[in-house]
Amino acid sequence: MNANPSVQAVVLVAATLLLLPLPVALLRGWTPERLRSRAVARAYAFAMLGLYAQACLNTVPRMLDAPVGLTTACSAAGVALGVAAAVFFLQAAARGRRAHPEGPC
Repeated sequence: MNANPSVQAVVLVAATLLLLPLPVALLRGWTPERLRSRAVARAYAFAMLGLYAQACLNTVPRMLDAPVGLTTACSAAGVALGVAAAVFFLQAAARGRRAHPEGPC
């Protein structure tokens, strides 16, 4: 059932390189000018960490050739993390609108 572990490893490396550096920087205090608010930056960081955790939950059990039940449970947890990430993205958008109600500069 599980795919080639090499493919899963490449996906995990790509997710680590693309999804991990920005949220770590945002949580350490760096806020780009475009986000305008620390609260918005934190919400974006949590959303991206949720997507990274989803990638880990979907690849690691397959790399380890885990049983079908465990792989399915991890995939379901990954879906829950995806939903949580969407909520954080929506929260960031709402906070961004409240910070500057007149619109984008």
